Amino acid sequence: MYNVSTEQIIKVKAPKNALIFKIIMIIACILAVTTIPQTHAFGLLLFAVLVVFTVFVFRYYNAEYEYSLVDGELTVDRIMARTRRKRCGVYDLSKAELVAKTGSQDALRMEHRQLRTHDYTSNEGNEAVVIYTFNVNNEMERLLIEPSESMLEAVKETVPKQSYNCLLYTSPSPRDA
Repeated sequence: MYNVSTEQIIKVKAPKNALIFKIIMIIACILAVTTIPQTHAFGLLLFAVLVVFTVFVFRYYNAEYEYSLVDGELTVDRIMARTRRKRCGVYDLSKAELVAKTGSQDALRMEHRQLRTHDYTSNEGNEAVVIYTFNVNNEMERLLIEPSESMLEAVKETVPKQSYNCLLYTSPSPRDA
């Protein structure tokens, strides 16, 4: 097997419409509080329900992705509000067909394939890496991740040599020093 084991956690930036949802929920809570004197128990119940939904909305948009690469398997988990963990997928990198930057020629050549695409990036516009690999059910999928340098090194050691795009790895050459 492989003696590669590394983890990385990235914070996910909430989409722009999340701010709208948060504002709407806060306004709804304020309106529910103002109706309590007229509606009594119903207003109190409505306020309690809205507060619970507001907490869920705020927790849902407070998320992180955790990449774990152990023995050739990349496991991606979504951590919501630092309390709840949801398994997004397990992928076998030893069977990867391509690992490249998203704008590279090799990645663009495989873009036409009709595959399930999973975006595990931070939504901040950082440069992502695309991986074409197989999941647990032996189905090919397209993954978008933002790995750190140590994660890239571990991926390079795990994937087959012909799958790793040489333009992806950017180490300083002796001439650049």
